[in-house]
Amino acid sequence: MATTPMVPPNQAAAGNPNFDGVAPPPMAAPPPPGTDMTRICFRDQLWLNTYPLDRNLVFDYFALSQFYDYTCNNEQLRLRSIHPLDHSQLLKMTGIEYVLSEVT
Repeated sequence: MATTPMVPPNQAAAGNPNFDGVAPPPMAAPPPPGTDMTRICFRDQLWLNTYPLDRNLVFDYFALSQFYDYTCNNEQLRLRSIHPLDHSQLLKMTGIEYVLSEVT
């Protein structure tokens, strides 16, 4: 499985050379529950220029967004070196999880 390296929030900005020598501001904490996020769009052009957005890497891309919950089942699988979208593993778990429902 090809994956991009994942860095926990608030550690991603420390000395990342992919940003023309200038570290971006620290990742913001997720918004509090109940926050209206319907008008928010996520796009990481640097990531998109570097990696293909396919079924193997789409989860890694989504995990960079402010919509991702680091307490989800998918993250627990990732920490155990299991693909975060492994349906057979997710069926055994309860809690928040993300699934890929359509690929074009």
